[in-house]
Parts: sequence; structure tokens; C-alpha cells
Amino acid sequence: MPSVETLFGPELSRIPMFFGDRKEVVYEPLGAEEAVIRKVFMYGVEQLRRVSPKIAADIEPQLSIALKVAGIFKAMIPESKPYTFPSEAGSLGVAWLFPQAIKYASSASSTYPCYTSYTTNTWELTLTAGTKAYFFGDGTNYYRASPTTAKHSMILVFHNGVIEIGSTPKIQQFRLYSEGMTKYGIYTVAPVVEVPIEENKTLYQYPTPMGAVPIFYDKGIMWGFMPAESGTSTIKLLGLVFYEHDLFSDLTWVS
Repeated sequence: MPSVETLFGPELSRIPMFFGDRKEVVYEPLGAEEAVIRKVFMYGVEQLRRVSPKIAADIEPQLSIALKVAGIFKAMIPESKPYTFPSEAGSLGVAWLFPQAIKYASSASSTYPCYTSYTTNTWELTLTAGTKAYFFGDGTNYYRASPTTAKHSMILVFHNGVIEIGSTPKIQQFRLYSEGMTKYGIYTVAPVVEVPIEENKTLYQYPTPMGAVPIFYDKGIMWGFMPAESGTSTIKLLGLVFYEHDLFSDLTWVS
């Protein structure tokens, strides 16, 4: 069982990562399966490049992080399963983050701990100035990726992968902590976050100085923020979800 510092040593020298109090992880090298993760990662990066070369340039160097997180998930699940694309019965899948991968049940509970402020099936957040809201968690309950037998998942949010689309940014403060490590206070946005990342586009990038965030199914996180303005915002999280095929074996609508 390698330490986080050993496994991610090359990445941590250039990109921060947040593991909470997790010092060691299980890990299984992917070998030829790396091609599956690489294929999915690169088609997403190419789409990003068409819309925002600057954001794509932030995400592309994180491929090695994605490959290693995929190896962690592969080692965590109870059964030995290979990665395939598209996924098939008895395999593991990988996809770019989408709303149903975050809020995978209509009502969060101890059985389905998908606590979030996101509106079900959308990237929309209804915000009230001065009232806390959460990408992950709800202020009391921690968020976990899907812990259901044969439907496990793991999420990776990329460093600087929080993107607001179509409206001027409403958020000034963030706080990220985990079960077992609640000591961290807030971090704030850059002074010019209201300036679009690309000219002539309403596309804004929030900083994530605590780095890329792996989200496990066996220990929760809390990632909240304080809106300075009220209204509805579309905020997309750039990242990947790794999952057992049965979780997303068919088109999914949470209801």
C-alpha cells in the first residue's frame, strides 16, 4: 500500500492534490488499460480545447493524476474488473463528470450519501447571498461517491476545474475539508475572477488552490462556498468519474 506522497510524488511537485487525512492508498497499476483512461481523457481535452484553449492547457497536464486515481479505484473495489470503453458487464467504466454521477440518487441518505446543492440532473445551483451552498456535502452530512455493492464509483475533480458559465461569478469564498480532517479554513477567489477566461465568452474559472480532489466512496468530503449574490448559476466541475458498469449500464435520469 503506497503512501500518497510516494505514488503521486511527480504530480505533487507541480500540481497540488487534496486527500484529507488519507496518507496511504491501495493501488493497482493499469498496464494496457491505461489506453482506456487516456482515450476518454483526451477526447474531453480536445473538446475543451475547441471552446477554451486556456482551460484545456490547465487540464491536460493532469493525465497522470487521472491514470493513478483510476488505479486506486481498480484496487479498491471488491472484485477484480478491467477498464473498458464503453463499459460492459463485469468491467469498470470512466467518463467525464456529468450531473447524475454527482447526484446519483434523488434523495441523499446514509445509503446514498450524494449530499449536494446541485439541482437533480443539472449543473445548476440556486444560490442565496449569505447562505452556504455545497458542491459536495450539505454542511452536516459528508458527500461520498456511490458506495453501493456492484455500483461503486470514485470521482476526480481536476485542479482549477470549477467553471461558471453564462453569468458573472457569484462566489467569493470556498471551504474544503474531509471526514477526519476538518482543520482547514476558507480560501478565496482571485481578485479578477469576474474577468472571463477567454475573450468574448461568458466563461469564468474559479481557482482551486487545494488542488485536484479525488472523492472516495469510503470516506466523505465537504466542499462548500459562500455566495455573494443571489440567483441561479451554472457551475460545471471538470473531472472524471470511475465506476462499476452496473451504475451506468444504461441512460440515466435520477428521479
